[in-house]
Amino acid sequence: MDRPYPALTEDGYYTASFYSFFDIPGAELPELRRSIQDEWSQDLAVVGRIYICEQGINAQLSIPEENTERLRAWLEKSSTFVGRIPRFNWAIEHRRAFKALHVRVRPLVASGDPLDMQMLSREPEYLQPAEWEQELQEAQARDPDTLLVDMRNNYEFRIGRFQNSVCPDVDTFREEMAVVRNMCKDRPKDKPIYMYCTGGIRCSVAGAILKSEGYANVKTLQGGVIAYGRHVRERDQEQPSIFRGKNFTFDKRLGEEVTSDVLAKCDQCGGPCDAFTNCANTSCNLLFIQCAACAAKHHRTCGNAVCIQRAQMSHGELIKNRMGPIWNYHMRVRPEKVFGKDGIARPEALAAKN
Repeated sequence: MDRPYPALTEDGYYTASFYSFFDIPGAELPELRRSIQDEWSQDLAVVGRIYICEQGINAQLSIPEENTERLRAWLEKSSTFVGRIPRFNWAIEHRRAFKALHVRVRPLVASGDPLDMQMLSREPEYLQPAEWEQELQEAQARDPDTLLVDMRNNYEFRIGRFQNSVCPDVDTFREEMAVVRNMCKDRPKDKPIYMYCTGGIRCSVAGAILKSEGYANVKTLQGGVIAYGRHVRERDQEQPSIFRGKNFTFDKRLGEEVTSDVLAKCDQCGGPCDAFTNCANTSCNLLFIQCAACAAKHHRTCGNAVCIQRAQMSHGELIKNRMGPIWNYHMRVRPEKVFGKDGIARPEALAAKN
């Protein structure tokens, strides 16, 4: 377990992610889930989100500084992880990024493809950040049509990305695999395909799927944007980064800075901004980009009158006046579909556009 970078954290928590593909007998999953849930949360004060299934584990965690070595000791003693201790991918910026620990038995990623160890063993070629940077720049210099695919979702792409990358305009990994297949269908099977994601797991799965379909030269960034961001901070600052902006994170941070470039715009006023937030009305919870001025103007909400009213209620008033969710979150709600020119989100706009 490498030490996290940077060495200091504001609240005593380090944030990390890891994943590993290996066989776990289905009958062992309930007990494994229980032991991780109870022992990691109660004994180690770990918070985060963990998925386990018959193909392995996928975890995003915040760990108290004093318990990082104890967590490693737990993994070393576990019969499930003997010889399979995953490498921790330490965050660029640390804090307690989750409220509690949730361990669930479910697929590691929702790819839409049936995944088994035989397919997952066909992993892509992994490039360390320095190798990735050099090889990608050389490939793009030789061939301007070099295919560099951002395997994240469209809203992640908004606030940060590698130069000259292509991100399918989709909301889920399942949708993206269909688009990527279509992008690659006429490519020679031996021509390089470069891909990257947040921490690596989506590219490991996507690369394995493409390799199983005959694409022989699939390359991905080891550790994803997280690892590249650490690489940028640790090296000579005069050397420019080929990733610009922020890396979106699926936790309370909602992003960590790789470079100071601001690539996105506030969804309410259109000014330069790359700060994602959720509407302060938890019944809304809309994910959107909001600048400081609009946050003050709209009371940290999406601007809807109901949301502003509820954001100003006391906890007791909210309990007394419960309301159901405003949006149908079975599908992701895109800010551009619901915000008007006045910077106010309206649910009826989404219904009209669908």
